[in-house]
Amino acid sequence: MGSEGRHPPALDEATSELVETLHALTNQIAQTSKDYKDPSGQQGLLLRQRMTNAARQIINIIREPGETPYEFSTHMAEMGAIRMFMKMKAFDKIPLGGSISYDDLAASLGAEVPLITRMAWMMVATGFLRQIGEDRVAHSRLSELYASGNAQGVFFQIMFDEAMVPWVQWPQFFDKYGLKEPKLGNHNPHSFAWGDPDKNFWEVISKYPERLVDFNQSMNTLDEVLPVTGMYDFSWIAKAEGPEDRPLIVDVGGGKGQALKRIMAAFPEIPAKRLVLEDRAPVIEEVIQANERGFEDVQKIPHDFFMPNPVKGALVYYIRRCMHDWSDENDRIILSHLADAMAPDSRILITEQIMPNPPTALNAWTDLCMMNLGGKERTEKMFDALTASAGLKMVGVHKSLATDVAVIECVKA
Repeated sequence: MGSEGRHPPALDEATSELVETLHALTNQIAQTSKDYKDPSGQQGLLLRQRMTNAARQIINIIREPGETPYEFSTHMAEMGAIRMFMKMKAFDKIPLGGSISYDDLAASLGAEVPLITRMAWMMVATGFLRQIGEDRVAHSRLSELYASGNAQGVFFQIMFDEAMVPWVQWPQFFDKYGLKEPKLGNHNPHSFAWGDPDKNFWEVISKYPERLVDFNQSMNTLDEVLPVTGMYDFSWIAKAEGPEDRPLIVDVGGGKGQALKRIMAAFPEIPAKRLVLEDRAPVIEEVIQANERGFEDVQKIPHDFFMPNPVKGALVYYIRRCMHDWSDENDRIILSHLADAMAPDSRILITEQIMPNPPTALNAWTDLCMMNLGGKERTEKMFDALTASAGLKMVGVHKSLATDVAVIECVKA
């Protein structure tokens, strides 16, 4: 017999290795799924991440490189259609558990039927929506989340407007500003993309009240799901010796006290009167006016963390989800002011996402979001260098089980 139709030995070997890898990944998904009993909580999230990462590897192995541009193009078109349906509140018009004709959906939106049909078809094609027969559309288990009022769905909208719009403008931005890391609160990809390069993020988004409301709602929801406790044992703070009027925890840039309230709930032995909340004056005024029960005794002090800290010698200075908003240069200023305020036995606790090297897709995506604003995510080595440059020494990194969020513990160098 001739050799026609036979594969070269090297190709057969590569195919065999490919099949073995696919079997290993499918077995990994099958084994992990056996432990997936409860989707809620950090353990459920961790198991989902393992399964989706394995599934993604399978797709990347099977898919030919030449197919990826079409895959990316599909995602881009789908995201555009989803964002437009959200803007029109079209998802609200599709009945839960039922369906609506394209004619009726378009009429309820004051839109042309062909326009609505073509956008919906993109989502039907990807499985994001379901088509019933030839002229009706229904929700899938994915699309219901994107109706009005759902903070998780709004998060997609925020990412589209505040991240995707700037990303699309990257070629023009870097042509103008050069191939260097954006480091400023203004003249960054976000302000550039929205036509206000001289303004910072808050000044830009404040021009669009509805976007500002959606952004705050979405960030509050994200803040609630990111861990505060469970990584670091705050119990020692209540047992610390020293003057009774010494502040025990100063929550720097603490917003409306979201993290501080969770610490108080988990460690009620820490006296509220020895806790301090710092943020910009308008935020602190809102907290004072709210006069929330259980939070009345917490000291509330207006403070700009780019200025020297007014609370000297506190036991712990706690700063959460602020470092990634800023460049190394700006963070060095913030941390240097805290170092200057510290007593010899004071600690600084920095709660942030710590990127592995190489990062996960979630880490890298978050980092590029922050780059749009002149900020950045960091690896442990980056945090070590940053804190050292501000006169601090890292003495511990306390990590979360299911996320990359950690508490970085620092003392004066």
